[in-house]
Amino acid sequence: MGWASSGPQTNRLTTQYMIRHLLGIVVTIALILLCTLLPFLPGSYDNLAIALSEMAHMFGIVGLLLVPVGLIWLAADRSSWLAQRRHLFPLIALIASTLVWFSLWLAAIVQSGYTLSVAVVLVWIWVLRKAWTRFRQGSEPASAVSALPFYLIAVPIAVALLQWTLVERAVEMSRNRAITNSAPLIAAIEEYRNRNGRYPTSLLAEGPDIFPRVIGIRQYHYEPHGEAYNLVFEQFNYRFGTREFVVYNPRDENVMTAHAIDILEMTPEQLVIERTRGHHARHDLPQLHWKLFWFD
Repeated sequence: MGWASSGPQTNRLTTQYMIRHLLGIVVTIALILLCTLLPFLPGSYDNLAIALSEMAHMFGIVGLLLVPVGLIWLAADRSSWLAQRRHLFPLIALIASTLVWFSLWLAAIVQSGYTLSVAVVLVWIWVLRKAWTRFRQGSEPASAVSALPFYLIAVPIAVALLQWTLVERAVEMSRNRAITNSAPLIAAIEEYRNRNGRYPTSLLAEGPDIFPRVIGIRQYHYEPHGEAYNLVFEQFNYRFGTREFVVYNPRDENVMTAHAIDILEMTPEQLVIERTRGHHARHDLPQLHWKLFWFD
């Protein structure tokens, strides 16, 4: 019956049990939040961090499906009709959790391909096997079973609220960090122009040498443009169906092309027009000469 003690002899065990699962809830929330924020933290680029973050963000949305299951489970303590069917709640929770895990699997495929998605499937098969065995045997202690609805309620709600509060700030901080870390590269490009009277035609090389130093941003891309150039990096974000590119141009002629084939096939006049409509939004940034573009 929840976390309530059934008598004086069990007070100590109940207290230890409550503390253990409260810590378990806090640790679970913290791990999911860490995965969410990984791409926005300082460090070397890591594609796995992006996949884990997308999966964590997906949990923050789809995981809310678990909350009604947990609430009904707790309501069974006050309803004789539900109490008679209390043994079905672990199975219902398992089915709902499978739907949530399926969404995480889809996120893994989109962001990281099949290797991580296979690992996600294998982990869930292992979880299902253990959970189904315990359910059939009915060997799960009552106290252990009664802790699960608190996880189903507290973890999804806390994760969703924290993500809603922190993610946009984290995106902005990582974008600002990448812009700040581009200063040595911009200075080197301008120094090249001072020495040679023109900007470099390319910076393609085996090693870029100067990196954004943000886990979710791979590198800077350089493109000559007119009498100046564009310096571009892609900023990971959670806007559904949107890719964000952050562009620097010393003459404020910032452009970003939607498709490489446009550069190859369009006339210069057509390309100028295409670059004004290939994105669905463009925003000026506080930093001088920087703009961001959103593409579908």
